[in-house]
Amino acid sequence: MVHTLRRLLLGIFLIMAAASVLLLSDLGSRVKSTTAPKPGRTMRVALLQHASQAILDQGREGMIKGLKDQGWEQGKNLELKLYNAEGDNAVSQTIAKEMAGGGYDLLMTISTVSLQAVANANKAGGTPHVFALVSDPSVAGVGVSKTNPLEHPAHLAGFGTMQPISQAFKAAREMNPALKKVGVVWNAAEANSEAQVKLARVVCKDLGIELIESTVDNSSGVAEAASALVARGAEALWMGGDVTVMTAAESLIATARKGGVPAFTVIPPNVKKGALFDLGADYLEVGRLAGSLAGEVLNGRKPGSVPIVNVMPEMLAVNAQATQGLKGSWKIPEEMVKRAKIAIDANGVEHVAAAAEVPNPKGKKWKIAIVNYIESGPSEDTSAGMKAAWKRSKLVEGKDYTVSYRCAQGDIASLSGIFDAVLTENADIIVPLSTPSLQTAVQKVKQTPVVFSLIANPIVAGAGKSYTDHLPNITGVSVLAPVEEAMAMILKNFPQYKRLGTLFCPAEANSVDLKESFEKLCKDHGLTLECVAVNTSSDLADAALSLVSRPIDAVVQISDNLSSTGFNAITKAARQTQKPLISLNSTTVPLGAAIAMGRDYYNTGEVTVEMIERVIRGEDVAKMPFILPPRVFFSTSPANAAAVGMTLPLELLKQADKVNQ
Repeated sequence: MVHTLRRLLLGIFLIMAAASVLLLSDLGSRVKSTTAPKPGRTMRVALLQHASQAILDQGREGMIKGLKDQGWEQGKNLELKLYNAEGDNAVSQTIAKEMAGGGYDLLMTISTVSLQAVANANKAGGTPHVFALVSDPSVAGVGVSKTNPLEHPAHLAGFGTMQPISQAFKAAREMNPALKKVGVVWNAAEANSEAQVKLARVVCKDLGIELIESTVDNSSGVAEAASALVARGAEALWMGGDVTVMTAAESLIATARKGGVPAFTVIPPNVKKGALFDLGADYLEVGRLAGSLAGEVLNGRKPGSVPIVNVMPEMLAVNAQATQGLKGSWKIPEEMVKRAKIAIDANGVEHVAAAAEVPNPKGKKWKIAIVNYIESGPSEDTSAGMKAAWKRSKLVEGKDYTVSYRCAQGDIASLSGIFDAVLTENADIIVPLSTPSLQTAVQKVKQTPVVFSLIANPIVAGAGKSYTDHLPNITGVSVLAPVEEAMAMILKNFPQYKRLGTLFCPAEANSVDLKESFEKLCKDHGLTLECVAVNTSSDLADAALSLVSRPIDAVVQISDNLSSTGFNAITKAARQTQKPLISLNSTTVPLGAAIAMGRDYYNTGEVTVEMIERVIRGEDVAKMPFILPPRVFFSTSPANAAAVGMTLPLELLKQADKVNQ
């Protein structure tokens, strides 16, 4: 029996010893130290951002830099897939499921909405997940504790970036000691926004400021909500980190300006859009820190070991020009101006405190070739904006660059020949204006950097699958028509319009795409859209007469090359039959439209030059997302309205950027 007991104890000892060996040998694979990437291993990473917005773009750029700082570089040992939901929650959820089931080594997200979508799709924790640009992760519903930084899902890591709301309101009070009422527009469906507004209520109570609130469901309602706040006595409007409101930041700031009150934000750098000041985070740096953390996770750090804390590298931006024309006494203290990273003076000149980048590091003279398909109001305004931007640029014409301009005058064969000539001349950067020009560039230009402009939908033109996943040598500025904003304006001011009409050109991909988008939008709102096809300028007058002879309540003309060059024919037909005339081309009020709402083409030109400057500074075109110009331009003409038997509501005239008398 003793012998048997000894054998049993020996067996138990050997089993325990073997188990210990296995445990110790496995420990290295489960708890790795943070080391450099192992040679020969390529890691697959997916990154989701919720929308194409400046701060989210900065965060993404910072993340890529942070990954590189940790030794992970796209094309070498990193396969990075960029996703963008373009502000659509349903799309975000679909992408999240694709990411969670895609066999990636790491998932990354930018914004609270993206964090929630991917965290829900990745609930099982099958893939490590690093997030950033989230105001308060503890209210996102993903299992992050508010009190214990280490209490969170083992596969999840990241940073909170709660904006300095208290400091922002104190700065506003310092600029105007008499400040008593501040208005805020926010979307109650956004957890991050709710957290900020709750904090703002406490801050305002402590400061003796009344916080007046107005909620919206989508970005198209922001301007109206902001206007209502001004009417209720708001002496300033505050914009927090609400993605819905940020999408319409220009509208909110413009509404504030019209009411003689300033807008201030915690999302830099909205001073460039007219805000009085921004006091928030440097989102490029936040992204870099998150990217560095992601690199550490790829190198072996366990996400569960990362304390989730608030990271807020401060960035102050001020705009002295925005103090002009305000009610009350608003003055930016000199101390703030000195502390600001960006300071816009009373003349609108921007001063950047950070070390200036070398504008032309290669030192060569860049040959920039602009290729236009046809002369039109939008192309003229875009060209004017480019010329103005070049005058302000640190680059010197003749020394750093030369610009050539060619126009095909609407002839596709000529357009092809122009591109052949441009390539033969070895242009360094090609700038296509209009969709046909970009389509030709896609076909012919394979290596030379292309920075397009005045393109309604670059995806339809073949330049890429999305604003971030595009051809490696092509980037640029899209002027996608603000159809949702226009629809909101029509529904509010002209509810009697049930049947709308438009012309479109089947030969223009952008025209067909916009027609289909507007047609779907009309259907979604219970409206009917009558569409008449027209292929040539000689047929435009007859097509316009055919359209207005149909039982429609108003013409809402989409923007394309054909209608832009022949808008007078549309005006003539509308006036002959007394059909109200609305346009999605911002340049058409002088041509007879009663209302025009479209992208600010002058601003489009300015932004195009900024993108060209980035290419010249050495930025990788493949990593430069397509962008929209910051401003939408809304103009009206009571005289043009009267000419088609149309009455413009007083409230509509107040909201317009320009009223042509």
